[in-house]
Amino acid sequence: MEKELKYTIIKSLPQYTEYCNIHESLMTKDDTKFKDEIELLELLIEDYDQRIMHTKAEELNPVELLRSLIRDGSITQSELAKSIQVSKQLISDVLGYRRNISKDLMIKLSSYFSMSLAAFSREYDLISNREDLEAKNKLLGHTS
Repeated sequence: MEKELKYTIIKSLPQYTEYCNIHESLMTKDDTKFKDEIELLELLIEDYDQRIMHTKAEELNPVELLRSLIRDGSITQSELAKSIQVSKQLISDVLGYRRNISKDLMIKLSSYFSMSLAAFSREYDLISNREDLEAKNKLLGHTS
């Protein structure tokens, strides 16, 4: 008879959320008997974070990545702004491609989401630049 594992490698966001909730619950208990279970959950959560966030960071521009992190983290723009001590308008402007991510904001975002600065430092076009690029591409007969 095979023994079923209590925890397995995280393969989905719901499983990730479940493990994070269990971890948080165990952390509030003052009992050393959960030490190994807590450490195992931390390793599984960290592994998922590394695999998923690394993939996302490579595939998405900084704004798309930020949108994804906000959505996956189930937080609002306002909550993020408050947590990293910036204005809601700044977050809105960045997500709307109206402002670039400043060095200060890169540092705050990378710290908040536990990601490298490089994830938020790649170039992307702002709306005015994007509109100019689309118009230029139309003139040249390119499609975007």
